[in-house]
Amino acid sequence: MPRSPFSVTVALPAAVLSLLLAACGTIREARMSIPETLAATPEESFGKSGWGRSGSFPLGAQTVRYERGADRLSLFETFSYGRAPLRINLLGPQGERRADCAARQGELSVGVLVGATKPWTLSCDWQGGTDAAGRLHIGEGRVQWAVQTREGEYQRGSLRLQLRSVHRLDGSPLAQPQAVGYEMLLEGRVVGSVDLSRGTPVLRRPDAVTPLGQAVTEAALALALVWEPS
Repeated sequence: MPRSPFSVTVALPAAVLSLLLAACGTIREARMSIPETLAATPEESFGKSGWGRSGSFPLGAQTVRYERGADRLSLFETFSYGRAPLRINLLGPQGERRADCAARQGELSVGVLVGATKPWTLSCDWQGGTDAAGRLHIGEGRVQWAVQTREGEYQRGSLRLQLRSVHRLDGSPLAQPQAVGYEMLLEGRVVGSVDLSRGTPVLRRPDAVTPLGQAVTEAALALALVWEPS
C-alpha cells in the first residue's frame, strides 16, 4: 500500500525533533578549563545564584558569612572611582577567621573614550583563630590572548600562593574577556581553583584542615564573593 503524502509530512518533523533532542542531550555545561593536577580533586559547590549583599552558606565543615557592596563616585562626569568592600567570617574546626577586603578601580572618560587611571585591584587582610594572619593582593597583570589577565598572591605566614585569572572554558579555543575563574599555585604548581563560570562557584582545594587547604579556601572565597566596582 503506498504511503500517503500526509504520513510523510508528519514523519519528517518527528525525525528532526528526535535528532534535536539527542543533540541537546550532548550539550555540556560551560565550565572553566582545569589542569591535570586538579582532575582528581573533588568539586565543592557553594553559595547560590543571586545571593545578594549579605548572607551565609556552608562549605564542607565550615560556615561562611559575608557582607559586600559596590559603589562609584563620579567627578564632573569625567573621572569615576569605584570601590567594592567585602567582609567575610569563616567559622570552622580551627576557629573563626575574619577578612576585610576592598576592590578598587578608577576610570577617566573623555567623550566616547574610557581609560583606566587606576587599574582594578583587590586587597584582603585575614585575621583570627590560632593561625597566622593572611594578606591577599591581586590586580591587572599581563595581556594574554588579547585579554587583560589578573595576577597576585596570598601570603599566610611562610606559605605563599600565586594567584592568576583563567579565561578559557573547557573545550573552547577562545579566551573570554572576563575571568571565568582563578587558579592558586604553590611554587608554580596549581593546587587549587575556583570556577566562576557556572551558576554558583565551584571550589577545588586540598584538605581544608591543612594550612595549604586553608590558604586556598580563604583566597578562593575572596575572589568569588567580591563584586566588581560598579
